[in-house]
Amino acid sequence: MTTNEIFDVLTDAISRAIPDEWTIARLNVQILTDGQDIEFDGTYLTPTGEAEPLNTDFPDEVTEAVLELYLRHKNEGNPRANYLQMDLTVQGQFTTEFSWDQEIQDEDDHFSAGGTAREWMAIREAKYGSAEE
Repeated sequence: MTTNEIFDVLTDAISRAIPDEWTIARLNVQILTDGQDIEFDGTYLTPTGEAEPLNTDFPDEVTEAVLELYLRHKNEGNPRANYLQMDLTVQGQFTTEFSWDQEIQDEDDHFSAGGTAREWMAIREAKYGSAEE
């Protein structure tokens, strides 16, 4: 799959997931366990500026496209990343940005090692502050 085909899969999936009129959508992707697990969430804005949750119950081909994009990013010698943010306008223009989130990595490492949610909440609060901040 070419890079353009990957972006076509992603932009088509986002557009199809929005049932209403919209202006811009943001897809957030957490890439865990070095690409073994991928989690999506997102929002979109209506023409009146209201934020609505994006349905991210995507078909498997979307997860596969994100994984392929992640592996290309990694294999091309780019800085390590575990987070992808994609913004898409209703006109089809989009931007993507890979970044590193240490908290995501710490959480992934904790649960991969068999840690519990209760332990993680204590670690997270000690290291990053309370979730309400």
